[in-house]
Amino acid sequence: MTVKSWNHPSPLSVFAKGGFAGGAWTTVLRDAIKIFNDLMSNNGVKVSLTEAKEEGSAQIIVDAVAKQASFSYRGASYSKAFSGDGLHGLTVPVTEQDTGLIDRSFIFVPATPRIDDANKKSREVGPDARRFILVHEFIHAAGLSNDEHTLEDVFCYPGEFVQGNSAGADKIQPWGGLGKPMPPCTIIAKTVSNLQKAWP
Repeated sequence: MTVKSWNHPSPLSVFAKGGFAGGAWTTVLRDAIKIFNDLMSNNGVKVSLTEAKEEGSAQIIVDAVAKQASFSYRGASYSKAFSGDGLHGLTVPVTEQDTGLIDRSFIFVPATPRIDDANKKSREVGPDARRFILVHEFIHAAGLSNDEHTLEDVFCYPGEFVQGNSAGADKIQPWGGLGKPMPPCTIIAKTVSNLQKAWP
């Protein structure tokens, strides 16, 4: 994988499917879009996101799922087991066969991200951890693959959960303390450069 560009100009519109309806993800979606947009504009990256009213007009589809990440789009079908209790998302781009440009991106986040994904009775993480997950996936949707992951910013892999005294104090940081607990979400020069390749 490598950096990919879109067949659609900025802004890219985001549509949230049923898994976002009425739950904890609903309240953080708008925040995550704003955080992403601020990171892009503050770093000279020529892409932004906006909310779409309907799925058909959106370039990015987000959903919170419990067990399976799946979609069908223009003859392409995708289905993969996905942990609804974990702390990471999944972004699957669909590209045009002739140009290799991204035509649509599908983002999946865990429906019930927990402080201990092996314990169904553990509490769900707070809004800041969810915002981190979404912003990270938005960067994937903008055109970056796993090959462009960093060790120091919101596009890090792996991330490390920092449990707060309450859900409201939960954070995620780059593994091993190579970056500060977020928020505030940050991107380093490497991530900026790769995004600028996707959005020249």
